[in-house]
Amino acid sequence: MKSLLPILPLFFVSFSFAQNVVWQDDFETPANWTLNITSGTNGLDANVWVISDAEGGVAAGGCGVASNGNKTLHVGCQGAWCVGTGATYNAGDGGLGFIDAVTNKRAYFASNINTLNTQNLSIEFDYIGIGQQGFDFGTVLYSTDGGSTWNNLQTISPAQTCASGQGLWSHVSFPLPAQCANINNLRIGFQWQNDNDGAGSDPSLAINNVKITSPAQPSVTASFTLSSDAPCMGDCISIANTSAGASTYAWSFGNGQSSNLQNPPQVCYAAPGTYNVQLIACDANTCDTSTTAVTVQPLLTGTVNVTSQGSYTWPFNGMVYSSSGTYVDTASNANACDSVVTLILTINTGSIGELMSPSTSALTRITDLAGREMDLTKGQVMLLYYSDGSIKRIYIKE
Repeated sequence: MKSLLPILPLFFVSFSFAQNVVWQDDFETPANWTLNITSGTNGLDANVWVISDAEGGVAAGGCGVASNGNKTLHVGCQGAWCVGTGATYNAGDGGLGFIDAVTNKRAYFASNINTLNTQNLSIEFDYIGIGQQGFDFGTVLYSTDGGSTWNNLQTISPAQTCASGQGLWSHVSFPLPAQCANINNLRIGFQWQNDNDGAGSDPSLAINNVKITSPAQPSVTASFTLSSDAPCMGDCISIANTSAGASTYAWSFGNGQSSNLQNPPQVCYAAPGTYNVQLIACDANTCDTSTTAVTVQPLLTGTVNVTSQGSYTWPFNGMVYSSSGTYVDTASNANACDSVVTLILTINTGSIGELMSPSTSALTRITDLAGREMDLTKGQVMLLYYSDGSIKRIYIKE
């Protein structure tokens, strides 16, 4: 019933990547699968999906066998014209009218698959299959609504055969669309279709060891937090190690200092600038690196020279100074670091006789800084009011 087609050699290259298995099934529990759902026209002698070891599962690279105890999902024939078991299908009679083997049937996993908190998913499986490319073939299906609607993912290309004529088990992997990730109602299925032209070659299609995988997360993650990434010059910062999976640690702080402790001591920076804090965290096999920039803010400094008649109120801090001298104070500036300002104060003083100089206007009143009238007194700061309206603030030294 089948004519043999020339088989072009196919070459399979296997790559090994670290991965997480999100879901898998090996068909050892047939009840997990719903079989033979109509997906198009089916003839009286349509082929059927079967789960059994009549087509036994074999690791990729092995040749097909029967009854080895390893169940697979495969397409087999049925009806009076069916010959053989396992992945053997009826390709029809070419329209002679004796056989109607047109087949369009689906098999799918009967429960929702949870892919929450995943991304970059792939489906992979082992398979054998020849069929007739473009006419008798299988397709990988997926549903993102619990099986209400189905989408074609990938047509399964013909595999090779062994010298014995048995199918050569191969392994294949296809990326799943992004909408298959991070949902709780994914379904996976397979569809087989064939026409009735009588052309095609066994094996039909057999599937085993289906998996949905995602890239494995790194075994080590380096991370840390800083008490500040913009400290002031001369300040120290604390570092909290938040790494996962590591057993050894190598710190560098950008200021010439380093540490191998899990939690390093405080780190101090004596000069302004940008420094890179780096952690290399490792386990026995892998390492991960994390780096954060620390920008050390400068301290602002300045000097103010003031000459005053009598006491002086410094606007910088509101303090009143009644004698000459050098005064230093600090205050927060725009970058939240201290400003250090120096006041060099000169207070002019004189004798009472100087106040009575003929060049001055008549002295009409003397008060203290609060405006209370008082007499000239040694060692006091006072305000002198003159007949011309001028006011002097003086400190009586003698």
